Amino acid sequence: MKALFLGIIAISLLHAGPITVIDLGGFGGTNSVGYRVNESGIVVGWAQTTVNDNHAFSSTGTAALDLNSNASESYAYGVNSSGSVAGISYESGQSHGTIWSPAQVIDLGAGTSAMDINAAGQVVGGNGHAFVYSSGKMVDLGVLFAGGWSAAYAINDSGMVAGYGSVPGNAFRGFTWSAGSGIQALGTLGGNNSYATAINKSGQVVGHSSLASGYEHAFLTTGGALTDLGTLGGVSSSAYGINNAGAIVGYSWLAGNSDQHAFLYYHGHMADLNGLIPANSGWVLQQAYGINNAGDIVGSGTFNGQTHAFLIDPIPFADTGGLTTPEPGTIGLMGAGFLLLGLLRRVRR
Repeated sequence: MKALFLGIIAISLLHAGPITVIDLGGFGGTNSVGYRVNESGIVVGWAQTTVNDNHAFSSTGTAALDLNSNASESYAYGVNSSGSVAGISYESGQSHGTIWSPAQVIDLGAGTSAMDINAAGQVVGGNGHAFVYSSGKMVDLGVLFAGGWSAAYAINDSGMVAGYGSVPGNAFRGFTWSAGSGIQALGTLGGNNSYATAINKSGQVVGHSSLASGYEHAFLTTGGALTDLGTLGGVSSSAYGINNAGAIVGYSWLAGNSDQHAFLYYHGHMADLNGLIPANSGWVLQQAYGINNAGDIVGSGTFNGQTHAFLIDPIPFADTGGLTTPEPGTIGLMGAGFLLLGLLRRVRR
């Protein structure tokens, strides 16, 4: 059945058009990572320089713009529709949450992190407590128990936040936050810990959680119990991105637990992204971190043996604010696996 599904998704994507893997390059060093991509195809992440420092970058897919100024290192984690970027700069060993915009660079202060930014320019991060920063003001989102630690990692355009914080017993729990309900702890997949890493406009949250065995699996939740997304055959997986159609990306160990591959999870099925690109591309896609509503996916992999940031352009999905209703396809529907043929359709930018 799994092989049948992989064949179906590959055929569907061929009907949608060719899938291209773009090497995002870097700053002369050996490693680079693409972490998020906005609706215009602007990618942010970080890349190693010739002296082995990591610098935050913004890229349109053709050239990477170095966002680093006087910091020793910097990392870009979020980008909004206008191209403003949220991340972290390190100065004298201290983290500084940083917002890079066309107009200015804003330093949120020593001991802070900035992890995501929405269309309104609201930024989330942490300084011991999770916070939302907007128009020069920082709002403390609180913690899951008195004396605990928390940090926010994602915010949608409605201002809903996802992150994780400490709980008694040296454990961590994912959480959501909204202005109406405050901070709300998520559950786990049977183990001690959970971590929320991304949220879409419908409030669907993804991340990873420990099982009773201690291994971690990627999860999806809409505010209730966590749904285990499984793995690509190995013991562990993690989810890091979700778009508004409910398409999820991350990475998983393969059978044998010696290699990690990037995955795409959609409509109840997890597929290895390496099975969706040309076999002779030279790429091994190892981690996927971000996906936009046009189906562009960013992450990190090896290209001819070197670790590079990648952009996949495009894998098409419908943006309907959640999982879509199947539409009639050109191939007869034969079994539940064929539902995907109606769900995948090209979204023009």
